[in-house]
Amino acid sequence: MDKERINEEEIDLRDYLEVIVRRKWIIIGVTLAAVIGAGMVSFFVLRPVYQATSILMVSKPKYQVELEPKIQTFIPSTELSLETYGNLIKSGNIEQKVIEKLSLNQPPNELTVEDLDKMLSVEIIKNTNLIKMSLEDNSPRRAMEIVNTWTNLFVKENEGLLLKEVREAQAFVKRELEASRQELFKAEEKMREFNERNKIDVLEKEIREILNKMVNYESRLADVKMSIKKEEARIEQINAILKKEERFLKLTKSIIEDPFLHQLMDRIGRDEDVLNLRFTSEELNPVYDNLAQELASSMISLHSLKTEKSELEKNIANFKKNLEALKKELAQEKLTQSRLERVVEIARQTFGVLSQKAEEIKISLGATSNTVKVVSLATEPRSPIKPRKGQNILISGVLGLFVGVLVAFFVEYWEESREREKKVK
Repeated sequence: MDKERINEEEIDLRDYLEVIVRRKWIIIGVTLAAVIGAGMVSFFVLRPVYQATSILMVSKPKYQVELEPKIQTFIPSTELSLETYGNLIKSGNIEQKVIEKLSLNQPPNELTVEDLDKMLSVEIIKNTNLIKMSLEDNSPRRAMEIVNTWTNLFVKENEGLLLKEVREAQAFVKRELEASRQELFKAEEKMREFNERNKIDVLEKEIREILNKMVNYESRLADVKMSIKKEEARIEQINAILKKEERFLKLTKSIIEDPFLHQLMDRIGRDEDVLNLRFTSEELNPVYDNLAQELASSMISLHSLKTEKSELEKNIANFKKNLEALKKELAQEKLTQSRLERVVEIARQTFGVLSQKAEEIKISLGATSNTVKVVSLATEPRSPIKPRKGQNILISGVLGLFVGVLVAFFVEYWEESREREKKVK
């Protein structure tokens, strides 16, 4: 089975080769026609295209003014990316100036901005700060003139743009500097007015005086409380003793023992029975009396101490209330002072920064150098880049060969079909 399949494939391949050999003149003819046609078109129909190339170098500004973020927001940056420069090169404004300078809009050229834009290609050379400008045209001299004119115009335009941006920055900083000067003057004036009427020193002095009084009053209050405790303890002790003591003492005496009665008996005569008489009397207990007097004195002293304690507590409460009010007023005064000082400091800093930037821009304006420089201008190209005649002829020959083979097989198929039709008839 496999041998039969191999034999069939060998027969088919041999048939193909026989067709190619038998129809070789068709294949050769088609191939030659394609080659000759491509050669005719390349040499006599297609116009040669020449490419002229110039190279630019982009560098950072020699004097670069770095502004604060708040200020930078309003001023365009003079440092652009290479991609931005590439887009600026092909701006319609520059293209129109190139056309006008070289009179490319006049016969026989009659080029438009769109035509010129298609002729130029801009390439950013990788890992460098170089930009390559390549222009294609049928005239080598015109290609050189256009790309060189374009290059010089762009360098000049970029220099003008850089100078314009620096001047815009200068004008902006000048306006902001004047506004900042006014703000600083207003802030300092408010600070001066506040210092003339502020009560910070007076409030601090009053607070110190109240605190000293509070210390003295609280110290006295502590002594009074201690004295009250002592008096209360003394009163309790005296009351305990009084409970045990009798207020009156009962005394039993004979007439003889009483001096007054004894003298009286001496006058009226002595009677033995009368002399033996005894009588009972009550007298105030001196111990009880002394304790009662001491208790009264302690009660008076306790009342006086409690009155003093109440007055001290009332005065301390008033001191605290006044102290709290003074502290709030002092805090508000200091807050106002802090805010005014902060406003003055910010105004001074802003004015200082703007003054410094104004000087930097002034220096930058006097020493402005172009950020785009010409590395090399284009020279007149000697040989065209298009059309590639050898390549065109080679490709046409290959395509002609394929087409010739297809034509040969088609002719072979056509003739075999006609012979089969004749045999059938």
